[in-house]
Amino acid sequence: MCWKLQFVLLAFVIQNVSSQNDRNTDAEMETDTDVESGQFFSHLYKRNLYQMVRIKNDSLDPCDDFYSHACGNFDQHLQEDPDEILPPYLYNKQDRMNFFSTQVHNFETIPGKLISQLYAECRNREAKKMSNQSASATHWEHLLEEIPFLAGHKEVLFSWPFLKHQWEQKHLNGQLNWIVLSAQLAAHGLPTLLHIYFALDTIYVSPIEDLPCPSIDDFHSSLSDVLQNRHRHVSHIIGYEMRVLCRRMRGELPLVRSLMRNGESTTTKPSQEQLLLDENTMDYFQHFFAALNFSTEQLEIARKFPLDVEKITQAWEVLRQTEPRIVYNYVMWQAKEQLRYPDCYKISEEFERLLHSEYWQWHILSPHLTREVALASYQLHTTRFQKLRRSSLSRRDWYGHLWPASVEKKELQVARILQVHAQSYLNITELNEVYTGLGFVNGSFHGNLLLLRRAQLRHSFVSPYIDEDDVNQPAYFLRHFIHFVLLSLHRPTYHYYATQGLELWRQSRLLLDTDGRYTAMDCLERQSLQHYDAALAPIYRPLGSDEIEDIFHFYRSFQAARRDYDFWLQGERFAFAETFVLQFFGLDIQRVLFYAVAQQLCNRHTDIFAAQLNRGYMNMPEFQEAFKCKADKAMNPSSRCMINMCE
Repeated sequence: MCWKLQFVLLAFVIQNVSSQNDRNTDAEMETDTDVESGQFFSHLYKRNLYQMVRIKNDSLDPCDDFYSHACGNFDQHLQEDPDEILPPYLYNKQDRMNFFSTQVHNFETIPGKLISQLYAECRNREAKKMSNQSASATHWEHLLEEIPFLAGHKEVLFSWPFLKHQWEQKHLNGQLNWIVLSAQLAAHGLPTLLHIYFALDTIYVSPIEDLPCPSIDDFHSSLSDVLQNRHRHVSHIIGYEMRVLCRRMRGELPLVRSLMRNGESTTTKPSQEQLLLDENTMDYFQHFFAALNFSTEQLEIARKFPLDVEKITQAWEVLRQTEPRIVYNYVMWQAKEQLRYPDCYKISEEFERLLHSEYWQWHILSPHLTREVALASYQLHTTRFQKLRRSSLSRRDWYGHLWPASVEKKELQVARILQVHAQSYLNITELNEVYTGLGFVNGSFHGNLLLLRRAQLRHSFVSPYIDEDDVNQPAYFLRHFIHFVLLSLHRPTYHYYATQGLELWRQSRLLLDTDGRYTAMDCLERQSLQHYDAALAPIYRPLGSDEIEDIFHFYRSFQAARRDYDFWLQGERFAFAETFVLQFFGLDIQRVLFYAVAQQLCNRHTDIFAAQLNRGYMNMPEFQEAFKCKADKAMNPSSRCMINMCE
């Protein structure tokens, strides 16, 4: 294991070593020393460092205004080579997106191949749209061609949306049913009137949160592609009808109370536990569960939880009072808008479990590093975070008092926890059974998308609920482990701590401390009064209370991320390699994280972030140690606010 641990960073920095031909191609840009040093770190690593050096402006003293120094050449660098710039705040997602788009065609598992086909069809659709816009089919025509339960009514639906006289003349009450349409869409992952979702043997029924209800002009704009050759008043009529419907369903307009059979009033409110099922809702549920192929036994043993019964009842009473034509128009409009799918990368986010299952099999990642080495690396990364969390629990929380031994374990064995969880949550055998034989049709993006969504919805009925954002759950660490691996392939180690590591601590409640925040607020205010000079020291401008709180949180997050980075270097014994690489670019381990974090903020709300970064840095002893600012410099105040004293 020791040699594996020592090999991790070398695997990151030595991989993809440029061949002699590559070095010859780059000869015009590189010196001989540059070429020789290329043996020790990847081209991507080198590009990151090279960009860091180019963005900072050495003619500006870092001790006068560090933000201006670190970002001094950002605009110039962007103009010189806009394709090479690494966008701020996008390191994590951008790298994951790039890795996915370049490797998706190499996926080997059954779920991975389904994602690969969907992504290829999505990109092919985009390419056709860009190459020949006038001749390509419209979004609406694609939906009618590709979705089977719409294709069956294709001839009639070409006239959609429907006015009253069209609906009556064509006798569409007998052909088109809004209940059936809405239930079919919901079973394929497109809730329109009710939101039905599952956990293990459990059914939840809830109203649609934030039911879409744009303005009449927005309705008009969204219908422009299907109303091109129709009278200009049609969109206004349709938009007005749909807006009234959705506003009534949301409770924004008064409900017209009608009388029930036998003269009984509808004013009786249902209990929060019992959902009253009329003919419409019964019909809806029958079509919904039939589309998912649930057995009678599965439905009988499942627990059923209606959420916000009063709101559901009110919405469905509105539907009963509304013309079927208007409801049908509204349901179809929702489906059309939800299926626009402008960004093909959304596929990887929507079906993240399937994507992570593909990654966990390690077919794509094996050329870069082994899973055992990646797990060992990630466990070392989490050790410091877990250590502080354990000490916090044992000191403050009831859990620590009741089970002190369990939170004081020397190792939480993150690698073992991840492996056990992945065997269950990313079980490739189970996923193959669920997603085999879906009946994908070549070239049918929307039809295949709905098939995969239906399979995912059905799978959730036999899967336990997992909150992937709960830091106490293995799923949280599994997702961060995958992100950690992908980021490590693309960025130097310090970039990890400047992005994902920093964000981890920013979101951590462990950093919140009321006393520390008020101490910082008082000290930073006094620091502004003592040093502010609009001409000589603008970085000491007065701060609002929200800004001071952000500085406090930034300070503590940076300190924690910096300690993680130091711990990583010491624990992995990689300081020698990192030092060698950084020294070649005139950097060092002490300074590099200050630059990496600062350059994420370049050209983004400069006035806000410059104050946050400068005031945070100038009060850190580590900054003074790294940059050795003289006593008369703005970044070296005579009295510092030791914001970390609250720890």
